[in-house]
Amino acid sequence: MFSGRAGRANSAILDVLAKESPQTIKQILKKIIKYEGLEEIYYASLTKRLHNLTEIGLIEEIKPNQKGTPTNYRLCIKAFLAIVLKENSMQDIFIQATNIQSAHILLAVLNVLLPKNFEFKTG
Repeated sequence: MFSGRAGRANSAILDVLAKESPQTIKQILKKIIKYEGLEEIYYASLTKRLHNLTEIGLIEEIKPNQKGTPTNYRLCIKAFLAIVLKENSMQDIFIQATNIQSAHILLAVLNVLLPKNFEFKTG
């Protein structure tokens, strides 16, 4: 998600929206062209990246109420998680977490990873 040119663009988009949100495509484009390696990103490429990030649930579109008003984009909670995980190693998180915090993290991860039909059997 954050490797290669598309990954750098994704990372820049999340960074820009984390600093100020919501923003239109044009506002985002003006800011990400200042990032190294993204100086020549095209509007169409940015649109593709935004669509991809919307599909995987990292950002959401805010549809305008009035015709002719541009769509805005803002980060979802999932994006904040991606940013935190990108900037912190799991080992650092484990070292800093208390037992109770570790239990919360474990429950959240298991809730994501375990199939919904899985049942614990005791006996």
